[in-house]
Amino acid sequence: MLRKFLFLAAGLLGCAFVAPASVNAADAAKLAAPAKKFTLPPSAPSKNQPYALNVVYFVPADMEPFPDYERRISEIMLSLQEFYGSEMERNGFPNRTFGLSKSKDGKRVNIITIKAKLSGAEYPYSGSAGKVLSEVNEFFSGKKAPKKLSDHTLIIMPSTSGNDLDPGGVPFYGLGRNCFALDYPEFDLKHIGKKDQLGRLFTKWYGGMGHELGHGLNLPHNSGKVSDDKKLGTALMGWGNYTLGTSPTFITRAHASILDQCQVFRTTEMPKTPAPNVDKPKEIAIRFLPEGVWICGILPEKNRVEHVLVYYDKDECNSVNGDYDAESFVAKFDKRTQMFKAAIPTNEIHRGKTGVFQIRLRLINDDGTCSIIRYNFDESYKQDVLEPADTKLADIEPPSSKKGKGPAKK
Repeated sequence: MLRKFLFLAAGLLGCAFVAPASVNAADAAKLAAPAKKFTLPPSAPSKNQPYALNVVYFVPADMEPFPDYERRISEIMLSLQEFYGSEMERNGFPNRTFGLSKSKDGKRVNIITIKAKLSGAEYPYSGSAGKVLSEVNEFFSGKKAPKKLSDHTLIIMPSTSGNDLDPGGVPFYGLGRNCFALDYPEFDLKHIGKKDQLGRLFTKWYGGMGHELGHGLNLPHNSGKVSDDKKLGTALMGWGNYTLGTSPTFITRAHASILDQCQVFRTTEMPKTPAPNVDKPKEIAIRFLPEGVWICGILPEKNRVEHVLVYYDKDECNSVNGDYDAESFVAKFDKRTQMFKAAIPTNEIHRGKTGVFQIRLRLINDDGTCSIIRYNFDESYKQDVLEPADTKLADIEPPSSKKGKGPAKK
């Protein structure tokens, strides 16, 4: 998200001493590869996916869409679709991406244009998102309206700033499964990667759209691990909104795991009933060791968890937007025993400023929903967590590492 814009809805970890057991040698090679520089993909019909992102162009009553918006937005959405898909593949998942409704030749995205009830001045950045959503939902509930393609919607609004070189004035953030972005006359993929004024402006709003779209696809903020940043650049859901399209930008493996269960990434129908929330693990042990943090837990038997993620969140970890610096890890998870294991090496964590930090479990269900469990700590007093106190998990030895510098060899 852009620094000057606040993400209004905080809606929303990972063996690191050893590679996760679910990653084979080929996948590990992909993980080590540089973030791919993407290009507009060849025009082709969408793959067979039962759900697609709703792309809405919401035009205030006293305005008209900016010229050639359907072509410009289509090319931008196809480019973002390719970026997300290539990052899923780099992270060891199939090359799946969010679905889009397209024309038969695949060259255009089907954009739903809605004429608003009010003037542009009545949809300011702060406080108008609910008003916009109410009108969008009312539109979709109409008898002659097109059917919503999924629960996830991107709402694009033409800039109301009155300055084409300084667009703004409208909502630009994530709100649950909805996200907002803006359009301006030169918001055109032809400017991607350029270092002139229009190129820099494009990076800001293209990266911002990719970031806010992430929120609408269930992604919270996060940071890359130390090794990720060195190899891959900037995490999209960190400060990648300033780099996407200009310099290496990536989606973390943890966030690829979230997308793996997202409705619009699915190739099968959604489960018929919602997944239950998991309030806490059945058992958990969090141990602070010289080389890092070792976490081992067992989930309750009745759940539909597919992935267990661990976040190490430092400064302002309990505040809205305080999670930009949260490194994320994917735990080794055995669905048969419901046991998960995660190791967080000290040398993979960026230095914090306050000493206060949070270890957060994010349990990803098969319907894309999640359960979040938090544990707060202070560097000056890091006491192990054992719940219940007599848990035998504390006796499970963490994977060894050579001086904390990398995965142990088996």
